[in-house]
Amino acid sequence: MARDRKDLGARKFVRVDLHKQGFLIPAPDAPWIQCYILDISDNGACLDVGDLAVPKMFGLSLTAGGEVRRVCTLIWRRGELVGVRFVSAKELRGEMAPPGEGDAASRKASAN
Repeated sequence: MARDRKDLGARKFVRVDLHKQGFLIPAPDAPWIQCYILDISDNGACLDVGDLAVPKMFGLSLTAGGEVRRVCTLIWRRGELVGVRFVSAKELRGEMAPPGEGDAASRKASAN
């Protein structure tokens, strides 16, 4: 059931209760770790991860087969619950790259 913005104060995105199994992917070659997706929006999710240590950036599979995945960044933690924001492809390509490893346009501009 979707909750609208007035029920949640200043939230920008409507959250949908999901209560579904998901899988945290701590690193590309690491084993997937079961978690529970409590709610989700266009921008992020609330996960129940138990006492699991969660890296600052990680993958989240919304399906057991990995057909639907998102790259996430940790925003907050309250006990066993964490809030994550989905990272956009644009952020992954350029803005979050280490200095000197941005997109081609950035490299070209800095070369001139």
